[in-house]
Amino acid sequence: MQAQLLAYVQTALQYAEQAPAYVQATWEGALYLYEPKLAAVAAGAALALLVLRVFVGGWFGWLVRTAAYAGLFYLLIRNEQFILLFPEAETQIIIAATAMVMLWLPITVLGGFVRLIRAPKRSAIAAGAPMKSGTGEAFDIRRNEHEQKKQMVIMMTDIVGYSAKMEKDEAATYALLKEHNIIMRKAITTNRGKEIKTIGDAFMVVFDSPLDAVRCGMAMQKGLFAFNKPRPVNDHVKVRIGIHRGEVIVTGKDVFGEGVNIAARMESITDPGGISISADVYEQVRNKIEAGFQSIGIPKMKNIANPPEVFKIHLNLA
Repeated sequence: MQAQLLAYVQTALQYAEQAPAYVQATWEGALYLYEPKLAAVAAGAALALLVLRVFVGGWFGWLVRTAAYAGLFYLLIRNEQFILLFPEAETQIIIAATAMVMLWLPITVLGGFVRLIRAPKRSAIAAGAPMKSGTGEAFDIRRNEHEQKKQMVIMMTDIVGYSAKMEKDEAATYALLKEHNIIMRKAITTNRGKEIKTIGDAFMVVFDSPLDAVRCGMAMQKGLFAFNKPRPVNDHVKVRIGIHRGEVIVTGKDVFGEGVNIAARMESITDPGGISISADVYEQVRNKIEAGFQSIGIPKMKNIANPPEVFKIHLNLA
């Protein structure tokens, strides 16, 4: 077994030593086989592969590109002139494989660069940075591929004073953030929510049911209350939650639109440790949960032409 393995290694080293010669032979073969018609076909194939690299991503794109390279490899080793130039089967395979690598490498690098500059620019918020309360625009709302309008319940959350805590003691605040995330995600999972994204301390979650959303918000605040109770005041985690039901635009992995903006504005005007819901949500849950409600009227919301009436939820956390 060891002798066989050693033989494989020695063979691989021999091929590695001969690699420059194979590259040179590949290039010389390309020059020898050059003709305008064949060059046009090769350029068209390279362009098609580049388009696939730029516009078709994921596993599907990888499979399509792999199939395309395999097809080119097969056509090359079946070419009569190529066979005449490299009569030995082993040499044919090595030279054809080298040609595919020489084609694949620039296409992959150039295509990756084009994909990078084409990617939609998101808001300039680094991971771990706080969401700017009051703007409601920390989340990207500009994506438009495969979009679909839908009525959904949107929840936005934000830790009060997160940025100040981070500046004071980054390590301790990050430890609190991890505990906060555990509590939030447990409530989301239990109440059939879907976490769309997090930015630092902020959560964006969607629900099909207003009742599930409100129950989730209550579970979050109760969980955080129990977490804070034995801890010093300086270590308390206070969260604002805004819940709105409205029309949003749904893409493959994102949700955006005015409904998201309204939920974000509602979160920003909520008291620390509180929950604010819009009138539509209130109508769906008012007789179905054990909590008090208080209307705060129709607050002004930046860039929202018709803001909804907002209700505060009074929780019994004792």
